[in-house]
Amino acid sequence: MTEQSRPGGDGGYNSHQPAWGAQDDGGGHVPPMPPTAPHLGRPAGGYAGYPQPMQGPGVDAYGQPHYYPVPAAPKALSIASLCCGVAAFLGFGFFLLPQLAAVVLGHLALVREPGGRGLAIAGLVLGYVAMAITLLVIIVLGVAFSNADFVTR
Repeated sequence: MTEQSRPGGDGGYNSHQPAWGAQDDGGGHVPPMPPTAPHLGRPAGGYAGYPQPMQGPGVDAYGQPHYYPVPAAPKALSIASLCCGVAAFLGFGFFLLPQLAAVVLGHLALVREPGGRGLAIAGLVLGYVAMAITLLVIIVLGVAFSNADFVTR
């Protein structure tokens, strides 16, 4: 296959080549390109036959939109529920405060934070189990002390 040169040149580097988007009228005359946007280095009105590339703050130099990662869903209530549930098993649940906090925060997290659903459920389970164990210990101690025959002489 042979290479064909453009009219008015030998096809090499030194030959006259029309600018991209400009059309040679056949007589070696190329019409001038429209004025360029100085900051973009391309015609201000778009190239002949091509739409104007998108411009603006959400578009890069090639007309492609910027893709930013989606921010992570908040999970503060879910993590707090889980921490309170774990704290109840570490011995801080004697007064039922961490258990109640784990249950309340877990239910709030289920409603408000769909991204932290697993953490919220874990906090709820730990809170309810710790609450049941604490109440069971209180009942057993209450029955043991009520049936005990203390000598108070």
